[in-house]
Amino acid sequence: MQNNERGMGIKKAGIIILLVMGISIGLAVISALPQNGGTTASTTGTDSTGDGSTTESPQANAIPQGLGSFQNYSELKDFIAANAQSAQQYNNNGGFFGLPVVFGGATVSAAATIEATMALAPSATAADSTQSTPSYTGTNVQVQGVDEPDIVKTDGTHLFVSNTNAVTIINAYPPNSTSILSTLTYTNGNIQGIEIAQNRLLVINERSTNTTYVDLLLYNTTDLSAPKLMENESIAGDYVAARLADGYLYAIIQEPSYIFNGPNATGVLPLVTVNGSTSVLPPSSVYYTPIDAQIDYYTMIVSISMSTGNASTISVLTGPSSTIYVSTQNIYVVYTDYQQYYADNIPGDVFTGGVISPPMTPNTQNSTIFRAAYLNGTVTVEAAGSVPGSVLNQFSLNEYNDYFMVATSREASIGGTYTISDDVYVLNMNMSQVSAIRNIAPGENLYAVSFVGDMGYVVTYEQVDPLFAISFQNITNPVIVSALKVNGYSDYLYPLANGNLIGVGKDTVQSSTGNFSYYLGLKISLFQELPNGTASDLSDYYIGDRGTDSPVLTNHLAFTYDTATNVMVIPVTLALVSGNQPTSPDSPPPYGNTVWQGVYVFSVNSTGFTLLGTVSQYPASQPYGDSPNNNLQIDRSVIIGNYLYTISNQEVMVSSLSTFSTVSTVQLAGS
Repeated sequence: MQNNERGMGIKKAGIIILLVMGISIGLAVISALPQNGGTTASTTGTDSTGDGSTTESPQANAIPQGLGSFQNYSELKDFIAANAQSAQQYNNNGGFFGLPVVFGGATVSAAATIEATMALAPSATAADSTQSTPSYTGTNVQVQGVDEPDIVKTDGTHLFVSNTNAVTIINAYPPNSTSILSTLTYTNGNIQGIEIAQNRLLVINERSTNTTYVDLLLYNTTDLSAPKLMENESIAGDYVAARLADGYLYAIIQEPSYIFNGPNATGVLPLVTVNGSTSVLPPSSVYYTPIDAQIDYYTMIVSISMSTGNASTISVLTGPSSTIYVSTQNIYVVYTDYQQYYADNIPGDVFTGGVISPPMTPNTQNSTIFRAAYLNGTVTVEAAGSVPGSVLNQFSLNEYNDYFMVATSREASIGGTYTISDDVYVLNMNMSQVSAIRNIAPGENLYAVSFVGDMGYVVTYEQVDPLFAISFQNITNPVIVSALKVNGYSDYLYPLANGNLIGVGKDTVQSSTGNFSYYLGLKISLFQELPNGTASDLSDYYIGDRGTDSPVLTNHLAFTYDTATNVMVIPVTLALVSGNQPTSPDSPPPYGNTVWQGVYVFSVNSTGFTLLGTVSQYPASQPYGDSPNNNLQIDRSVIIGNYLYTISNQEVMVSSLSTFSTVSTVQLAGS
């Protein structure tokens, strides 16, 4: 069940953060590192506060960090063994380890040894072709020219569709001749995404035995009916994200830097398996940031040429990450550092630090960011830094004119009260702070961020939705030029070519009994932001009652927009309140019953939205709420010419964009 009490949810989230941080392990004091790389720089800049914020002390700032790599395997082994030893001691003394966490700088004992865990590559067999093609929509990406893997790709005449354990290649256009050309299946499959290029298909498959492995499988698809495996890169770890730029795939995978076998922690070396042959990364390809942070993983950046299959890998020792941002030149990886509350008093441990008092005083939560430049498959680690707070998602990050913007939320003491602070920091390419706007809306959570040129848009929420417009025209002194407050909130902001924004989120209603609000149905908004700072909500479109949902709220890849025709497609799970459901002024609004699932198709113009039609893969006699088959739930859509292709886990349905009648369907293999 969703948490619908907004203000209450924020307070609960803050308490949970404090409890998790209170039992989490402490700072890694990396004092025995090889000092061969990187310098630190002082931070400068200005501070602008917005929306009635009050004085904060001490002031939060971004901090640049040095970077280094190891000179030889002896240094790397000593460092990893010391981290494993520290983790083992902490765990044996009652520490909490939800994830493998590593600490550096200890004297190494014989108990912490280095082992190489071998990754075995599986075999499999997957696509592309060329013809005269109509216009078509691609994946909804954050940065133009930088593609993002997804479950469906098209070249305008073919669809490449993946579900959990299969990839189906479909002859898609013209729609009256749809047919399956070939299918790739994986017996131990958990496909994370696919990419296509000229006569190439790359499948990102995550599989688990006793260990989790990520396989990057590159196929030659000159013959779409018989794809041929060209390259198989396999890493023991977890998939984070990937991007395709200028003919190269860049995948970020996290491989543990130590493993637990019962109470004992053992350091492991970073391994890559290429076509069945496993090797250890050279020590010069393994980087570290000498900061007080959690170090758990080798964060691997693997580059693969889509043309030749040639690959290379570098690694940075980091904490667990789930957020990346990739510009046309740089890869940014973000991970959160939770600082300790209590001294652990473990004899011989690497961090001592004394007693922290009072024990439940909030401590700063930071996000560490490292920047790696890329060009033609070559990746070089350039800089690292830390900003206060945690990021919401990849849209909290942006590169513009050799500056890097980061929007964060953090626990802060403002006016003597602990609350939520939403900030935006501007860094240069060395990760040194240039400027900042702090305490944009004290006490409100960050819900959506979008950067467009020299403008940034930030949505915060507690009871109403303030859409803040921030000008970065003067990079050393960004300013809030408008703060538009409307009911509800937006989870995703899509910028239009004319400078307007589409917001996709939820409508809300304020509680009559407390300082919070309840979710209602979906709300789609068209915002106008003028250069002089004037902001307006041009139009709103409401869908369904409480319980109505859309994958767009959590995944921008589910959003489709055809810039040629200004047609927008949004998947919707529709919930409606029946007329006999009781309501009370002092009670929460009732949840609706789920009655339908499919896509809403809109025409968008400068004044708002026009519903053109809807498409569902469920038969009218068995709508989503009644059907036993949830595999027909539409998650993605593609427009080719004047036809809409909707994709569920079970089938591809082709519909006319003129009449919304079904033209053809194709059943998918796999789950």
